[in-house]
Amino acid sequence: MPSTFMSTFPTDTSASSGDSVASLRGAAAVGVGRRFWVVMAALGLIAFAAFLVVSFISATNDNARINRMKDHGIPVVVTVSTCIGNLGGSGSNASSYTCTGVYAARDTSYHEVIGAMSSFVTPGTRVRAVADPGRPSTVELASAVASSKASNGAYVVPSLLALAFLAVALTFLRLIRRARRPTLMT
Repeated sequence: MPSTFMSTFPTDTSASSGDSVASLRGAAAVGVGRRFWVVMAALGLIAFAAFLVVSFISATNDNARINRMKDHGIPVVVTVSTCIGNLGGSGSNASSYTCTGVYAARDTSYHEVIGAMSSFVTPGTRVRAVADPGRPSTVELASAVASSKASNGAYVVPSLLALAFLAVALTFLRLIRRARRPTLMT
């Protein structure tokens, strides 16, 4: 009985049709070409460069906003309307507070989030703040504005990332040139 059972299956294990083991079930796998990886790496470098530009612009805008609020800020009195605690790491304690308030700047009334609030303030309390002259809907506590200063330290991380970008970009260009160089046959 075992001999007839075994005779019903082919005993030749060689692939007569040229298919590989990987294509037993479905179509044969096709590898991704070198050009695909070059294009993907180039797109990655472009995205990295865009991120660097945005990082430098953001640092510049933050420093400009600090200087603008210190030098030309509009002093206002904000009446706190709500103050909600923000949960810390494990969610068991408040790490800071998000408070909103009402104030008037340049003959317009605003109801906005008060920046730099680190402690709970009872609704109805009046606090001294400074409104951004370029955008009066942005307001921060006067004490926070007084203690803040523009810093070149905001450019440290983007600069280090720019150096890393240059190293990666130069390596990429070197690999591209090396791959395009014709090989000499001896």
